[in-house]
Amino acid sequence: MQTRLRRTAAIATIVAGLIGSPAVIAPAVAAQSTIRVVVNGEPITSNDVGERARLMRLTTRTTGASVERAAMEELVEEKLKLQEAKRVGISVGDAQVEAAFASIAGRLKITPAQLAAGLSQQGISPRSLKERLRSQIIWQQLVVGRFNHTVSISDSQIVDALAKKSPGTGKGETGGDGKTAEYTLQQVVLVVAQKGGNADARTREAEALRARVTSCDGLVAAVKPMTEALVKPLGKRTEDELPDNFRGLLADVPVGRLSKPIRTPVGVEMIAVCGKRDLSGDFQVRSKVEDELRAKEGEVFARRYMNDLRRIAVIDYRR
Repeated sequence: MQTRLRRTAAIATIVAGLIGSPAVIAPAVAAQSTIRVVVNGEPITSNDVGERARLMRLTTRTTGASVERAAMEELVEEKLKLQEAKRVGISVGDAQVEAAFASIAGRLKITPAQLAAGLSQQGISPRSLKERLRSQIIWQQLVVGRFNHTVSISDSQIVDALAKKSPGTGKGETGGDGKTAEYTLQQVVLVVAQKGGNADARTREAEALRARVTSCDGLVAAVKPMTEALVKPLGKRTEDELPDNFRGLLADVPVGRLSKPIRTPVGVEMIAVCGKRDLSGDFQVRSKVEDELRAKEGEVFARRYMNDLRRIAVIDYRR
């Protein structure tokens, strides 16, 4: 799951290098689009496949028929993810997709408009990348929702992993005697439009929200009525794992409250502290090992989940 997100970021890195380069003639799109695959009654056309293949070629710099096949399979899986999300009642709003798109642009120090222009210059509609982002966000929510209810990491698994890190002791490295705080966090994003957006007004909205919220349990309900705003779970993070612009800001934030607003390329952001505990010595190492094990188990679970969706689906490939 994280690997796919890194690949998406790589697309933007390549596109950034193309900004300002001479225009490239986009591959011609066939006037007549044909249906290539039908997934549970929903079609994927040759134009869809061609668009996604161009996006994948830009990412991997590879050519050949294998890219077309990989593009088609990626689109099949996207259909399955979106259909599963609809079945269980999960949706991702346009604001969240636009925020993810803007976040990629922000990391590259370009605007979303420049990122969109770089993609278009290569004959790729920005919509294709946005739809890929939407399916990734939805898939993450689906996997996390199921994973947390069906998979647990046992103490024996953690002990075994620690023993492998430091053979013969069963304890692993202690990481020193220093202490650090581990936070359970949620991120609040108030999107500011690139054109006509009012960052000062959004900051005032954020400050008002910060004054109202006293518990993470009511955070989603408090944000829901706001326009172009969303809440993202960040899970557990230690101080050194926080986003750079939030390091040093959470020490004095009580549990259940929000940090002060920070302006970012996406808009105005805050972090809610939903839990906090001190870690030291073996406890800190143990926590990191547990996170590593959960990440590995999550990847296995995600593959199994997709295999199950494919097994029960009706997928009709056409020439």
